[in-house]
Amino acid sequence: MVKYVLGLLLLSCSVFAQTTLLDDISLQDLQRNAQLMNGKDSSKYENQSFMIRSTSALQELEASSGEKFKLQGISLRHTLQNNNLMPFGFNQGTMYPSVGFQRRWSLGVHFTWKFLDVNLQPEWVLAENSPTVPFAGSPQDGNYWTRVFFLINNNIDQYSHFGTEPLKYFFPGQSRIAFKFGNVSMGVSTENNWWGPGFRNSLMMTNEASGFLHYFVQNRKPVITPIGTFDGKGLIGMLENSPFLSPEDKNFRPIWAGGIENKNNSVRMLKAFIVNWQPKWVPNFYLGYSFAQQNYFTNEGPQPGKPFVENPKMQLGAFLLRFALPKDHAEFYAEIGQPDRVVGPASFFGDSTKTGFVLGGRKLFPLGKKKKSYLQLGIEFTQLQLMDPGLVIDNTQPGGEPLRNSWYTSTQVRQGYTHNAKVLGASIGPGSNSQTIHLSFHRGRSLIRLHAERVAKNNDFYVYQYYGSGYENRYWVNLMTGVEAQIGLTKNLLLGASYLQTTVNNYMWVRIEDGKADWSDSSTKSDYTNQQWQVSLKYELPYGRR
Repeated sequence: MVKYVLGLLLLSCSVFAQTTLLDDISLQDLQRNAQLMNGKDSSKYENQSFMIRSTSALQELEASSGEKFKLQGISLRHTLQNNNLMPFGFNQGTMYPSVGFQRRWSLGVHFTWKFLDVNLQPEWVLAENSPTVPFAGSPQDGNYWTRVFFLINNNIDQYSHFGTEPLKYFFPGQSRIAFKFGNVSMGVSTENNWWGPGFRNSLMMTNEASGFLHYFVQNRKPVITPIGTFDGKGLIGMLENSPFLSPEDKNFRPIWAGGIENKNNSVRMLKAFIVNWQPKWVPNFYLGYSFAQQNYFTNEGPQPGKPFVENPKMQLGAFLLRFALPKDHAEFYAEIGQPDRVVGPASFFGDSTKTGFVLGGRKLFPLGKKKKSYLQLGIEFTQLQLMDPGLVIDNTQPGGEPLRNSWYTSTQVRQGYTHNAKVLGASIGPGSNSQTIHLSFHRGRSLIRLHAERVAKNNDFYVYQYYGSGYENRYWVNLMTGVEAQIGLTKNLLLGASYLQTTVNNYMWVRIEDGKADWSDSSTKSDYTNQQWQVSLKYELPYGRR
């Protein structure tokens, strides 16, 4: 039977939303589904919002406590991935968007002793980083690179690939040292945090970038009060800049070096928090609020007559909602926010709001009376595009510089909302929209999932470049289809494998006619197809098996 299942995995496996298989944030979906199944395990996850996900959140729900030293778990993971043509990859933490083979190893040791909670889980990444598709810009527009830098590259570091040499890096990974005092945990960590109810995107925090060094405080279990339960987390961390130049720098610098902004390369400080409330009067209904602000860690000191100096800063905030329906084995969720303020209810009613949202839901269909297996149907929509063209195009100087209002970009902190040139929030990036749907079969820790997604890449730039030009056939759109499989081979061994095909239309918003394709058909000179496969293996000792 095992050989048969392995054969199916290797023949028909793909990646769901290109998320790295078997990472702890993905595995926490098993706990979330157990809550929705309303079975014998659902009481274990009562009052859990699942809008704060991480390695520590996963382990907190599974580990046992006590005064004596206890080895909670030991794990070994290996992930192997290959892109054949283009450097695709998102929600993959320390892994890079790169062409060719890429490997990641992780060794984890989790132990507790009295009030001490330690998880050491470093990660090693090795990527071939082979050459990607050559791209020199738009042959029809001499100002193309100027517009790319004016709107995007000067205001955010979101790299499509990193250098041209093989990549070899060590990361602290999902590690932490925490101290527990009653229901409070605090300490230092480099783990990834996912804030929000979405499974494909989140406005505030995802595992798109690698985890960053931060101090944190959080509750270990939901806090019960007369008006309902609360859970939350706050952190202060340091965001780093990539040692690499922008991949597009080599194209634009010879044209106009003065058009490239000189960015402050100081380490950036991030202050962020999230709090969720389950009202007593509406069971399984969760409301949340998240906020983040970053600024350069170093700046000039106080000057005579100017005793207070405020560092340039960037901020964003969002409201969260999740409504779990355990009796119906379903849930609905939403996240709505703005990229430039401490959001409040009134801030969404302006005439030029810069709203972004994540909206989705999932439905589980139990198979059999014992509910040991089930089908899951999920759908999610994300919009980061500014819907008013007047927020992108400056009507006072048509054809000139744009307005810089896109999500995750900033003229004050020009690296944008990033860490090591990868976005901290939704991996689709500024100005982009996503629609995704999946259908999966689950039994225990094993699953097979079919997945399809459409991503419109940075429509804010499309508006700036082509608005009113009649070039409706130059949107950059990625169409992705795939299937993912995961199986528990033994009590201690978990295997995942995947295959994903991505059709890229009008790469970098450029269409080059090939003399064959019609106006709306695919052009062989500007459209591409990438194939990605991935295999992950996780071995864990039975202590606190997840």
